[in-house]
Amino acid sequence: MRKFLLLCLVLFCANLWAQEVRSGSREIEFFAQGGHSVAGGRGDTTIFNAGVRWGFGLFDLGRGSFEYELEAIPIYFVRQPLQNAYAISFTPFDVKYNFRRSAARAIPFAELGGGVLISNHDVPFGTNAVNFTPQLGVGVHLPFGDRGYHATLALKYVHISNAGLSVPNPGLNTIQFRFGVGKFHK
Repeated sequence: MRKFLLLCLVLFCANLWAQEVRSGSREIEFFAQGGHSVAGGRGDTTIFNAGVRWGFGLFDLGRGSFEYELEAIPIYFVRQPLQNAYAISFTPFDVKYNFRRSAARAIPFAELGGGVLISNHDVPFGTNAVNFTPQLGVGVHLPFGDRGYHATLALKYVHISNAGLSVPNPGLNTIQFRFGVGKFHK
C-alpha cells in the first residue's frame, strides 16, 4: 500500500512539473468572493459575488510571468442600509504578475484592475446605479490534481464609485476574500 501511495505521489508531482504559467498559457477560473466595507467611504455594507475569469499569459519576466485577465461577474449582491442591490460586473482590465511560473508549487501573485458595476438600485444608496471598480489584490494559486488544476485564495481591495456621474459620490471601499477553482493550460 505504501509503494502504491508513493508511486501516485511521484506521478502527481511529475505531471505538475510539466505545467507552466508563461507567455501564451491560458487560465480559466470560477470564483466566489465577498467582504465588508472599510473606512474611507460609506460603511455598513457587505458584498458577495461570483463569476468567472479568463487569463492570458502575456510575457515572462524574471522568475515569474504577467497575465492579462477578464472577469465576468453575473452574481453580485450588495447588502447596504436602506436598500439592498443586485448587480452584474465586468472587469475588462486586470493585470496579474505571477511570482513563479512552475505550477508544481504554490504560485503567489499580485494583481491590479478595474471594471464597471451595474446594479438595480443605487450603490451606495442615494448615489448611482452605474459604478466603477478599481481594485488590487494579492493571493496564491495552490495546485491540486494532475492536469493543471488549482485553488485560488486571494485578498482584494475593491473601491466602488460613480466617478462623479452623480452627486454625492461618497464611494464604497471593501476588503474581499476570494476562493476560486481553476485550470492552467497551454
